[in-house]
Amino acid sequence: MPQFRYEVKRAPGQSASGVIEAESQRAAVARLRDLGYIPVAVEEDSGKPARTLKHTLSRIRLKDRNVFLRQLANLFESGMPITRALGTLIQQTENPKLTVVIEEIRDDVQRGSTLAEAFERHPKVFSAIHCNLVRAGEAGGMLDEVFWRLVAFGEQEEELRGKAVSALVYPIFLLIMGSISVFILVSFVFPKFVVIFNDFNARLPWPTLVVMGLCSFMGRFWWAVLLAISLLAAAGVSYRRSDSGRKQLDHLVLRLPVIGKVIQKYEMAKFARTLGTLLDNGVPILSALRITEDTLNNTAIASELNAVQGRVAEGDSISESLDGAVHFPPLVVNMFAVGEESGRLGAITKRIAEAYDAEVDRAVKGMAALFEPLMIVVMGAIIGFLVIAMLLPMLTLSANVS
Repeated sequence: MPQFRYEVKRAPGQSASGVIEAESQRAAVARLRDLGYIPVAVEEDSGKPARTLKHTLSRIRLKDRNVFLRQLANLFESGMPITRALGTLIQQTENPKLTVVIEEIRDDVQRGSTLAEAFERHPKVFSAIHCNLVRAGEAGGMLDEVFWRLVAFGEQEEELRGKAVSALVYPIFLLIMGSISVFILVSFVFPKFVVIFNDFNARLPWPTLVVMGLCSFMGRFWWAVLLAISLLAAAGVSYRRSDSGRKQLDHLVLRLPVIGKVIQKYEMAKFARTLGTLLDNGVPILSALRITEDTLNNTAIASELNAVQGRVAEGDSISESLDGAVHFPPLVVNMFAVGEESGRLGAITKRIAEAYDAEVDRAVKGMAALFEPLMIVVMGAIIGFLVIAMLLPMLTLSANVS
């Protein structure tokens, strides 16, 4: 239904503005008069925000999508038609890019598309699990329940990711600030001391000679070092984005001590939660496995799950197919066997997800507790060596002068 932006008055000095839905401009004016207002201006509102630089630069975060789904669930549960609910959210959503996406979804639904089909046209915002659950909800007449399940799914994922990020913020901050400090000292501060030592022609200890050589190089070629670091970073990102590079790096990261276990547990939690949510909503097992594979970040684990799909398609059970997989722990295999025997596979997978959520939380905290002092010791040792290397000649020179 078209929307009209209006300006009205009710009493002298009292004015208001907003948006109203009506079949035509005349119907909008009549509706406002029925509400006791005096229309001043009523114009059709396309609902399309101007495409500005802010729209281009903004990005849709996991939190933005979760807030949108929660608001949509609330409006739909209150009995509001889906198109009207989407129109309301266009006005309320703060993220400019998400506003454009919601507006396009509303237009698609008004033209006759299902909500699942409208979601599918935005794969960067709504994953296969969102589209398939909404499709199941529309087919089964339980769309409000599906919305709340998607809200719970997204908020659990956001919470788990937030714990991992917050635990790693401080060690990464230490690494960045320590690296910047060393770069400034070697490139701009210590070269001035080198000039003094050269003027005195003093005999210098080996730590000082090493640092002087480094300072001399950095003082002249610091720009080349920054350029080389930038090129290496760009090459690393390009390699990570290639299929072969991503596979090799994903296999490598799982072999790393401490970090590999955290990644594996995070992927197990995501695998179990996604699969359990899909199975609880009536998605067929093979489709659920395929969708779950697409949601995994680590290609090594995803390729094993792809092999599991092949075995399940041939008639094996999930537990039998998972047995022998390198990156799926025995706990997961045994829990799937219990779920298949009891006929409660969806509920069991959600328990696996909850167990691994707790495991990830503990593992991330342990990793942060290990990396923080390690980072402090390493950066302290590097900076300490540099400072001592510069102080030793000063002590020698002052002794000779006295």
